[in-house]
Amino acid sequence: MKPLFAVILTLLLSGCADVQERSHIVGGRTGTPLTASVGDTVLRVSREKNLPNIVGKSDIFGRTTPTGVETVQYLGVRDGRAFFKRRTVNVETGATTMNSTPLVIPNTATTTQSGSVNVYGPNGYGSGSYSGTSTTVLPPTVIPAHPPAPVMMDEGSLLLSVDLSRKPAQLSVAGKTITILQADNARLLYVLSE
Repeated sequence: MKPLFAVILTLLLSGCADVQERSHIVGGRTGTPLTASVGDTVLRVSREKNLPNIVGKSDIFGRTTPTGVETVQYLGVRDGRAFFKRRTVNVETGATTMNSTPLVIPNTATTTQSGSVNVYGPNGYGSGSYSGTSTTVLPPTVIPAHPPAPVMMDEGSLLLSVDLSRKPAQLSVAGKTITILQADNARLLYVLSE
């Protein structure tokens, strides 16, 4: 029976999809006009990948681990150009399904009793035997997961500018687009899109 279990487990693990990285906009609505003042973050993109299993494929439960964050901050307008600061922080968690899954140990105990008994009854003394089994079930013991501590790598900042005379004035960052509707040194009117 154990070889069959090993074959099924191997097929399940190797049949999983490849690990893929995805990104999504955090905190901003796409497709609707938004406003920002000078110094405000206009775009925050969170990146994550599938948690890899023992054979390097995606976790069958869909768990993910972060891989980084991209932020874009509005700096204002000068000489017909809108200026932005892009900051990239990469994250290496070292997390896998093996070090991110708690260990659950069931707490059950089975007790078997047997013996003999002497009984005095209306017909005199007699003896008999008894046997029994009891099972005690307690809450399981859970040993928490201990993934390694994440390592943050700040890739620094990059100054970006967009020519406002071009229509539409757009800035692409991490696969997302900032379309500038109006910009001056007081505020920015823009739309985010995937």
